[in-house]
Amino acid sequence: MDEKTLKELGELVGEQDHLIYQAVKAGGISHLSGESRSIAEAIQDHLHLSHVRNAFEFADVREGQPYEIQHEGTTVNPLAHVTVHAAVKESIKQHEWARSAFTKLVSEGVTKHHAEHILSMIFVETLWNATHGSDAEGFRQRAERICASRKARRRWIRSAPDTHPSME
Repeated sequence: MDEKTLKELGELVGEQDHLIYQAVKAGGISHLSGESRSIAEAIQDHLHLSHVRNAFEFADVREGQPYEIQHEGTTVNPLAHVTVHAAVKESIKQHEWARSAFTKLVSEGVTKHHAEHILSMIFVETLWNATHGSDAEGFRQRAERICASRKARRRWIRSAPDTHPSME
């Protein structure tokens, strides 16, 4: 994809993100459906973080430029974080295997948000492996392993710290 097309696509995505954010601010999530609703729910879960609010408040005027911040010496992208949460929320709604994994984690005392982080880590790792030619175990297979094995759940719980409180 050439630079001009990529920039135009980034601008359109920014406009969409901003419109979804406006629906969240106006209390209109219930009027959204599908992926837009999952994105809105993920935004709402992160509104306590100023960098997330800023990312979406100004998404329509960044002209397709990425929004990245520094946190504890690491470059992070709040939009990517919220987007992955939305993908996991959508998977939980659409797939029994994702819903089961989520439910198992929550039943062991993990917060819903942290359970989404755990599934997000699995999702991103699977996506990374798939796009880099690795022999990746699928998201569905790993979620099913979480359902079946307390040991697997504990390993993922330990490896996915819930770090949001420190990011305000």
